[in-house]
Amino acid sequence: MRSETLRRAASLLVVLAAVALVGCGRSAPPANAELKAAIADLEKAVVAAKAEVQRLKDVDDLENLAGIYGHYVDKNRHDDVADLFARDGVVEIYGRGAFLGQDRVREYMHNLSAGSVGPRDGSLFNHMHLQTVIDVQPDGKTAFVRSRPFIMFGIINANAQWGVGGYENVFVKQDGIWKLGY
Repeated sequence: MRSETLRRAASLLVVLAAVALVGCGRSAPPANAELKAAIADLEKAVVAAKAEVQRLKDVDDLENLAGIYGHYVDKNRHDDVADLFARDGVVEIYGRGAFLGQDRVREYMHNLSAGSVGPRDGSLFNHMHLQTVIDVQPDGKTAFVRSRPFIMFGIINANAQWGVGGYENVFVKQDGIWKLGY
């Protein structure tokens, strides 16, 4: 995804350069009004390009955040999971309840694994996010992210299971950093 983001950003910059060069190819200097209009058009194009580059960066950050969440859950990094949430973020797990705020998320994560922290010998807990669809809102402070978790977990000589489901999350940007909201 990062290479696609960079490709799009580079394409936008090429377009801006082409627009600037078109104005330079005239044989006679443009009239003052024409020049002001051309400059205004370029300024609008730059603002639009910057907004698109930021949106693409946000999409990349959000996709990484979904993967980081899965990794932290896999490795029983409960405090790190809780830190991914907004101050008033919510975890709602079907059949288990809703947990409001980082402290409650932290408590839920610790209880989920009976207090065990870090990877456990003889266990597998892969929690992958697939088919991620990201919709960053025009305000740049809210995003809707839908993904399908594909989960493999097991404990040697005990049990093993597959799991699938669906996540529909709202992410919020707090202090310039994307966090899980609800």
